[in-house]
Amino acid sequence: MANVSIATNSSVSSGVISDEVPRLQRDISRLREQISSGKRIGRPSDDPTSFAVAERMETLGNQLARRKESIARARTFVDRTQQELSGMADLFTRARENGIRAADDTKNDEDRAAIAQELRSIRDEVVSRMNSQQDGEYVFAGNRTGTQPFNEDGTVNSDSPIDGDLENIDGDRKRPIGRDQDLTINIDGKELAQYDTDGGDPKTITGALGDLINAVDPADNTGGGSDPDIQPALSKVESALDHVISKGSKAGTIGRRLSVAEDQVSAASLEASERRSDVEDTDLATAISNLQQKQTQLQAAFQAISSTQQTSLVNFL
Repeated sequence: MANVSIATNSSVSSGVISDEVPRLQRDISRLREQISSGKRIGRPSDDPTSFAVAERMETLGNQLARRKESIARARTFVDRTQQELSGMADLFTRARENGIRAADDTKNDEDRAAIAQELRSIRDEVVSRMNSQQDGEYVFAGNRTGTQPFNEDGTVNSDSPIDGDLENIDGDRKRPIGRDQDLTINIDGKELAQYDTDGGDPKTITGALGDLINAVDPADNTGGGSDPDIQPALSKVESALDHVISKGSKAGTIGRRLSVAEDQVSAASLEASERRSDVEDTDLATAISNLQQKQTQLQAAFQAISSTQQTSLVNFL
């Protein structure tokens, strides 16, 4: 009877150890997968709570990546806007300098005719910048980005849908820069082209250049291009210059707001990535140590099973 009891106990012990082997093998397989992939959790069953957190952080990270991409595109657009406005300010500065030269009493009609021609070239460059494009869209066309906003002489394009009306190149281009927060990133055509005068009707910046050209050119100026005829037109160009500079400052402010938003999104993206990494990534040192322990336990289990089976066989002999 003793032999039967010993055999029975050995059989029970062998059964318990045998049940442990599959669990150890699963643990070893999981640890190897974690070490290989670098991820502690790859499915909800690994750790439901951590898996849910990782999923939320991944979703947030994707949202922030899209927002960052939108801000980057807006940055390119605003940089181009600043570039064009800065160029226009330089052109109006040159126009002002030419107007001052033309007003000099020592200049004759031939001199003023040459200056007028240079002023026409400046106006052409200004209009070219007012019709500038970024990624196939007209920068200063408001919401009508597919249609050239201005004619070659600086007047408003008469083609549909603008129809020669400054009001039709008015409109904000908004981009998301934060949660429930949009930013207008453009200077529209009306805002750029038109400036207010003291107590008078609004004027256009190209109209100011046209008035200066007419005042300087002896062929257009019945007064012969004398100082009294040039000064009023020169004053308009100076006002137009101040206006363009103010629009450049506004674009600079928009650019700075985009920089702040970009920094905030980058910080939030980093935080989301770190939180996801904290719950999802494998601690390699710990995983390797656990793997070694499980392998040792599995080896011991196999040895115990083998020893138990040998003992049981002896008891029956």
